[in-house]
Amino acid sequence: MANPSISTAAPELAPVFSDAAVRENPYMARYATLADANAIDHIVQAAFGNSAPRSSVARDIKRNKTTYVVVTRSPTAKPIADDTYTPTNNTGWRSRIKSLFSSGNLGPRKTMNNVVGLVGIWTALDQAHIVVIATHPNERRRGVGELLVLATIVEALKTGAANATLEVRKSNNAARSLYRKYGFNDVGIRHRYYHDNREDAIIMSTPAFSNLEYKRSLIRRWNGYLSIRGKTKLQFDPTPYLALTE
Repeated sequence: MANPSISTAAPELAPVFSDAAVRENPYMARYATLADANAIDHIVQAAFGNSAPRSSVARDIKRNKTTYVVVTRSPTAKPIADDTYTPTNNTGWRSRIKSLFSSGNLGPRKTMNNVVGLVGIWTALDQAHIVVIATHPNERRRGVGELLVLATIVEALKTGAANATLEVRKSNNAARSLYRKYGFNDVGIRHRYYHDNREDAIIMSTPAFSNLEYKRSLIRRWNGYLSIRGKTKLQFDPTPYLALTE
């Protein structure tokens, strides 16, 4: 099961960094709750506009085989400038709903504005599939997307999936470059997949998680992320899932 607020700069995975050891990442990852549904919908709309996926987050969160992970920004970090996004206090019944996936808690989230990115992961048979992944446009290039990809891989390992897959627009070179960084390779194409402009989707897939070289590359990437971003809090401890079993 998931653990509450774990500092992931653990000796098993991360070397000692002279400056990162005292620096903390303002972004953290946790499992989503129903209270996050409106924030997730807003970010998806802000990120994709008219091409936003047609789905119900509230419905998807309730599904046994679908997991949402959100990245939140520390309240002390510089707020995003978004005139279309009005923070609201979560003082109603929604804020009291326990996590559907864990009893852990990173602390009360005072406004929806703290959620800056999300990923939805659907697990079927032995495969984990990213159904949606998005970062608020004003929070890009700050490591949020990379943290979402890392969280996806750890969640896939945790559920026992053999590998992870996704679809991405053929023209989205930035996203494709990030996915390749974490071992996703082009394995197919879905012609005219996106409803807004009939653009093709590239199907990408990781190697098998049982591949030790791939596992080593994930550990290197995670260590690299920590060295750049500092100590990062997650609601789930990645250590046992990234450990090598030779």
